[in-house]
Amino acid sequence: MAETTGIVLATGAITAANELIFAPLAGHGTPWKDFNWRIIPATGLFALAMYGLESVSPKLAVGISVAALITALLSQFGNAAAPVKNIASVLGYGGK
Repeated sequence: MAETTGIVLATGAITAANELIFAPLAGHGTPWKDFNWRIIPATGLFALAMYGLESVSPKLAVGISVAALITALLSQFGNAAAPVKNIASVLGYGGK
């Protein structure tokens, strides 16, 4: 398995968990109705792209993967707010 594959899969898993678990718990939408199914193929395509890029430039591929992970944690994508915001709301540290 390539070095970037774990990072990319973690990015996709965090984004999917945000849409399925964290957003509904924070009061933003329903678990399965508002799920963005395009996350699954997008994660697979991104993993393949990073695998190909890793054979050319490993440091660049890891850098892009880590940047995508940080962006997925802090930015709003799809139907849900940012994972950090939703988790903070669930834990009682943020407003709805």
